[in-house]
Formats: sequence, C-alpha cells, structure tokens
Amino acid sequence: MGFRKEAYATVWEIEPISDTRTKGRISISKKNRSTGEYETDFNGYVSFIGTVAAKNASQLKERDRIKLGDIDVSNKYDAEKKVTYTNFKIFSFETQNANSAVDTEESVNIAIDSGELGDELPF
Repeated sequence: MGFRKEAYATVWEIEPISDTRTKGRISISKKNRSTGEYETDFNGYVSFIGTVAAKNASQLKERDRIKLGDIDVSNKYDAEKKVTYTNFKIFSFETQNANSAVDTEESVNIAIDSGELGDELPF
C-alpha cells in the first residue's frame, strides 16, 4: 500500500510551520494475510501544503486517522553534502474520525462554489 492516494494513515505528530505549510509525521500499515499482524508500510515526515490542507492539518491530534487525497513525492540532491532528500507532500486529505472538527477540502469547495449569493451583499 505505502504512501499513495486514498491510503489510510495514522497521525503521530503535527507542527504548524506557516499559513500554507504544516509538518507532520504519519504511518501507513497493512495487514499481513499469513500472520494476521499489521506491518508498517510507510512511516515518515510529511508536509501538508496549501492554505486549506495546512489549516486542517494543524487541527489534527495524535492517533487521528486520515485518508490521503492529492499527494506528491519529490527528490532533491545536495551535491555539496552528497545527500538526496525525499519530500512527501499532502495537498488534500479527509479525516476518518467521527468527532473531528476538521473541514475537508470538499466541504470547503462546496460552500464556496454553491452559487448562492445570499443577503450579505455590500450593495
């Protein structure tokens, strides 16, 4: 399974960095069919990128479960240090906890794109 779109992950750490970026540590596990035990498929630090994703991620708590949406993985080689850095980015996700107060990207987009003008017009 690993780090991929629509994978379910457990949140272990969250640290807001800015309005458009929140750093976190997640893990993704899969069940071994022969032993019945869960094995960690991915465990690492990720960046929640974008205003909505960063804001929603900053409200997550330890052990919250999320379903990954749009993601990306990139590498950068530092020739001076002779090290390759791998960056895991999450642009959207859904929470899987029933009592979570985090808005998903879909619910925000529906509110914005509903087309209703309402009575709050300034003129």
